Amino acid sequence: MNVDDWDELRRRRLTKNEQAFRDHNNRRVQFERQTADGEEPVPFVCECGDPECVDGVELTVAEYVAAHSAPNRFVIKPEHIFPDAERVADRRERYWVVEKLTLEAGAQ
Repeated sequence: MNVDDWDELRRRRLTKNEQAFRDHNNRRVQFERQTADGEEPVPFVCECGDPECVDGVELTVAEYVAAHSAPNRFVIKPEHIFPDAERVADRRERYWVVEKLTLEAGAQ
């Protein structure tokens, strides 16, 4: 396997990890919409590509939804970026929004 193949494999693994965290957080949004007023910050799971990261990041439901305005955007704790696979699209005090440089086919 050459270096380009390893890089692509790593990027796919990062995207898979981020997507799993995002899926969990989307279920949280549905729960919060049913039970809360939507104005208070809610603890979400950092959607960074690190499979061992279980850090929390607080956003309101509206902030979370706005951060995911495109399928290649993920919410992370500040500094939890993988610069070879993503770029920072928005920096906030409590969270950052990153955009994947490439998006695995079929990921949302």
